[in-house]
Amino acid sequence: MPESTPPSLSPAPEGTTAPSLSRDAVRDVAAILPGWLETVRHLHRQSGIQAAIWHDGELVAEVAVGPADAEAGIDLLPTHRLRIASHSKTMTTLAVLRLAEEGALRLDDTLGAHVPELAGSPVAAATLRDLLAHAAGLSRDSADARWWRLGRPFPDREQLLAIARTEPLAAPAGTHLQYSNIGYGLVGLVIEAVTGEDFAAAVTRLVIEPLGVEDIGPDLPADAPGPETPHGFAPGHTSLLHGPRRIVEQVPTGALAAATGFWATAGAIATVAGRALTTDALLGEDARRAMRRRVWTVAEGRHYALGLQQGRLHGFEAVGHSGGFPTGLSRTWAVPAERLAVSVIGTAVDAPASEIAAGLLGLLALAAGRPAPQADAAEAPGAQGGGGSGRPRPLPLAEQEDAEQEGVGSLTAGEVADLAAGTYDSLWGRTRVARLGGRLFALDDAAFDPAAGALELATAGGAADPYEPGARTIALRTWGDPGYGTWAEPILVRLETVDGPGPGEGTDGAPTLRCRGLIRSGQLHTASAEFTMPERVTRPEEGQGPPGEGRR
Repeated sequence: MPESTPPSLSPAPEGTTAPSLSRDAVRDVAAILPGWLETVRHLHRQSGIQAAIWHDGELVAEVAVGPADAEAGIDLLPTHRLRIASHSKTMTTLAVLRLAEEGALRLDDTLGAHVPELAGSPVAAATLRDLLAHAAGLSRDSADARWWRLGRPFPDREQLLAIARTEPLAAPAGTHLQYSNIGYGLVGLVIEAVTGEDFAAAVTRLVIEPLGVEDIGPDLPADAPGPETPHGFAPGHTSLLHGPRRIVEQVPTGALAAATGFWATAGAIATVAGRALTTDALLGEDARRAMRRRVWTVAEGRHYALGLQQGRLHGFEAVGHSGGFPTGLSRTWAVPAERLAVSVIGTAVDAPASEIAAGLLGLLALAAGRPAPQADAAEAPGAQGGGGSGRPRPLPLAEQEDAEQEGVGSLTAGEVADLAAGTYDSLWGRTRVARLGGRLFALDDAAFDPAAGALELATAGGAADPYEPGARTIALRTWGDPGYGTWAEPILVRLETVDGPGPGEGTDGAPTLRCRGLIRSGQLHTASAEFTMPERVTRPEEGQGPPGEGRR
């Protein structure tokens, strides 16, 4: 899905290495994204979720699963507009840095210098730099923040100024990260004072228009359409804590739009993050460096800079932001070295957006050629204190030997991978076999982070079928299992010949092979489309023989 390219889009910033992630590898992940996302959404009884991948100038994937409005039965579309909340802080910081590049302000300017109504107040001496880094010591949301449960409207300009003038600082400036939506609302007032425009007009002119991105805006419009239109706003949903999910209506954010007002599609915010944070389409290198300079270490490998969260996920050095609003949760990560951005937006207050975004980066890491996180340790010499000499990582599929099976003949590793690719169900869950970046993996399709426990697979020739002697089976050697699963046992791909259209069929309409299931540690995993869970899982009868295709 190509996107329009703004005239200012340029090559990767100087000093960055060539991306290790190919477009084909990204497409491999994009191909399994809809199915994986729906499995996770369904398993966790979530409402609608959008996800997107932007890579090297192109929006490669835009996906939506689940309902936009569970009560009305309206499906979520990739074009539906959702709230991205604290992503607004990144957008506000980008606007401030644009103004700094123009010489209209400095990061060390104080609030009092630009907003005269704050003269003599506790916050007058707070600098823009401190406010953008949550280092000014301001209250997170004030003493009365009932707007977060829709108990009152978000504050307007005069109410925000009253909060700033009358409420004391929560902490001395610079002593600790003190996250503050109030502080970012005040930065919005500075932008208005410097530009002579309202915040929405200023941030649109300074950030959105130069990036050339549609389907994103600074606050809920007064005439916002609902989810019944393809580009309308989807409502939010409550959690399941108090019964079935209830609808949460969208609301404007008033003077706190600079902190939490933005809306977007996942594709739009992924594109903004990709263009603004991984290229010089908006800011010069000095401004981007200032934005990324770490201010707080909030956890091992996690930092906060100016309007940016930073982290190392699956080997990627990523920057971005999360968002929490009464109508849903969101997360975007951009990886400058790879010119990559991923975004996930959920429509419920308990949406696992951050978990899914991290899992998406994990899949992209596998596609980039990295092993699963635990694999090297599990396969090292002397692993777990044992006497093993270690096992080398399997070669890419293109370099593996062919598999020979009686009645089938010779199959290349790539052909075996194509046959095995798909999802397989059992009483225990769902396994996905996926081709990522020229390698084959077995993934837990229900996991938020499938890469964490991924097993790499290599063809190991024909094998006997323990269920049906004489049936055609190809063995896949596993690599990366810590020992509780299939470290020394292959996964068996059960093949059968079918008539009519099918994978690998020739133009002559000859019968073709297909995979009818897997055998993993002796347990049958049936192709998902053919699996049916019985209403009651009963114990086997005495004397019942070995299970056949019809047994679980």
